[in-house]
Amino acid sequence: SRRNAFSYWKDRHICGPKPIPIFGNLLSLSLYTRPLLELEWYKKYGKIYGLYSSAKPMLTVADPALIKQILVTDFNAFRNRPISPGLDGLILTRIRDNNWKRVRAIVSPTFTSGKMRKMYALISHCCEDFLNTLGNNVSNGMNEVELKRLMGAYTMDVIASCAFATKINSYADPNNPFTTNATNISNAPIWKRMLQMTLPTF
Repeated sequence: SRRNAFSYWKDRHICGPKPIPIFGNLLSLSLYTRPLLELEWYKKYGKIYGLYSSAKPMLTVADPALIKQILVTDFNAFRNRPISPGLDGLILTRIRDNNWKRVRAIVSPTFTSGKMRKMYALISHCCEDFLNTLGNNVSNGMNEVELKRLMGAYTMDVIASCAFATKINSYADPNNPFTTNATNISNAPIWKRMLQMTLPTF
């Protein structure tokens, strides 16, 4: 039962934040800044603690040695990631089993050392735009900047330049269709994300 599901970590003597019915710990993860919330839980519960995605148990690991064992030594046992509807099924870090192997084989040649060296100049230009934007902000008397927006623009510029051979300059043109469409994909409303995580997939 769902009630028994919420005793999963307690039965295994693993601490963690208390879940709420139906949602587990999803509301907290959706409503608060996740890195800060996880840091708070880390300080309170230690390097290993249990959460619930709806009624599904999730284990959070913050021990470097154990993370290495999971991601390297025992990768065959932990190779899959949670299933989510939508574009997640097309993302390398989300797809599963043989499909992951197939897509990885396609993507890997893109990231050879030679290809990465060719990307360096493009990334360097994006970095110059980033630094110029920061410099302009300082020159205009700004004491604080919204770093999340700036880093998001930098990331978008790098992706557009390296993957699509497109110069967009997200700092000067935040309403560029490339930027706005990507933002719409990644910034789904909280209610939509909650439904995706709590409703079953058919």
